Amino acid sequence: MNLSDKLIPRHTALIVIDIQNDFCSPDGVMGRKGKDTSGMPALVARLQKLIAICDRMQIPVLYTQQLYDRSKLNSLQKEQYDLDGKLITCDVAGDGWKFFMLDPPADKVYPKYNYNIFSNDQLKNDLAELGIKTIIATGVSTQICVETAIRNGFDLGYKIVVPEDLVATTSDDPDTQLRTLNLVRKTYGVVSSLEEVSAILDSE
Repeated sequence: MNLSDKLIPRHTALIVIDIQNDFCSPDGVMGRKGKDTSGMPALVARLQKLIAICDRMQIPVLYTQQLYDRSKLNSLQKEQYDLDGKLITCDVAGDGWKFFMLDPPADKVYPKYNYNIFSNDQLKNDLAELGIKTIIATGVSTQICVETAIRNGFDLGYKIVVPEDLVATTSDDPDTQLRTLNLVRKTYGVVSSLEEVSAILDSE
């Protein structure tokens, strides 16, 4: 099966994962820790091009949003934060949880309180009701929430397409993103590009 067979508009959804201040802004948690966020505005600009195409083609664009809200955590999650020194990002008490350079419709936003986008039952239900078979996975961070979405989406039976120029990480290890993309190539789906995905969708 080639890429055009996977990207059938009526069965495809674009998922934009965690484009939020704490991961993308120089003033967010990662930026304050000295991580390189300089490429994030360009990432969002590329994402906006694909979002516009999907909107025109009536392809659902769904946004996930990481949140730290202690009242929503189970006892094991609280232990991770309290005993294991887990880094807190996207605390609802600040601005880090807010979207970075994007203003998605509220009814297209799916909050999550862990790394797995499919922990949001509404997202799973909506994908099923929409008849989605293929997920275009985009966003941050490649090796954490994006990879978790890829793995879980594959296990749920979705065809996975990852445009390599629409995912990003602030990891200090330059091979981090390459490892995830190679996992996709070997096991989980297809690695593509904005140009290739756009050309296929525009031709439908």
